[in-house]
Amino acid sequence: MADPTRPFKIMAAGGIAGAISRTCTAPVDRLKMLLQIQDGATALTLRGGMQKMAAEGTIKAYFRGNGVNVVKIAPETALRLTLNDRIKAVVAKNHMERITPWERMACGGLAGASAQAIIYPMELVRTRLAVSSQGQYKGMADCIRNVLKYEGFRAFYRGLTPSLLGIIPFAGVDIAAFEIFKEKLLSRYHGDPPPLAILGAGMMSSSIAQFASYPLALVRTRLQAQGANGAKLRYTGMTDVLRKTVQADGFKGLYRGVLPNMMKLAPAAGISWFMFEEVKRFLGVDIRS
Repeated sequence: MADPTRPFKIMAAGGIAGAISRTCTAPVDRLKMLLQIQDGATALTLRGGMQKMAAEGTIKAYFRGNGVNVVKIAPETALRLTLNDRIKAVVAKNHMERITPWERMACGGLAGASAQAIIYPMELVRTRLAVSSQGQYKGMADCIRNVLKYEGFRAFYRGLTPSLLGIIPFAGVDIAAFEIFKEKLLSRYHGDPPPLAILGAGMMSSSIAQFASYPLALVRTRLQAQGANGAKLRYTGMTDVLRKTVQADGFKGLYRGVLPNMMKLAPAAGISWFMFEEVKRFLGVDIRS
């Protein structure tokens, strides 16, 4: 008999996992965004980005934007994993052993895009807080007020198209790869894989997915970061960002900030997937499901 509380347990596990993993890697996340918004003329190095954060003088500088990041990522992770669980159940007709890798990818991509679209305005606020100069915003509420005042409601959805185009392959590959890795581990360790194995599976699956979708994440960040306090827009849209980035920096410019992003993503993903599985187990959800 199906557990009627399963969706709520999956949602709780996803929310807790997302909040913990992103807080643990918040400094690297901010460093990644500082690098992403630079063009060829003003490019920061890894060292320069770290010095920029250190120059702000407090430990809070390394976690700027993390509060809104947690407010954004916890419900987004909860929604993505819950929707993926429900969509898979429909596709597989509750016979999970029959679901194919391509079906897993499709379910994960659809779940990821749906969750991203619902939570997207918080993504823009997170980006603004992370890349803004010290004192530009007093906090999350002040940032929201400023965006509404100077840019209007539509600004909260700036960069949505590349974001959705990026999250579909990212979430699809990430979820499908992790589930396949987990099944192999469950078989090898007779249903009880060690924590480090789950951690490693999460790191590997998300790293593969992130590298494939990274250029669109860079486009999204640049579109979100522009126009603060009514400043003139640098880009007209997704294709304009791609064209100007390649013109200024070449193809490698589309991967600016990829190293700190991988440094953040791999451990964050590993922690997130590990915490998700552990909380599921604690709540009584079968780890094989």
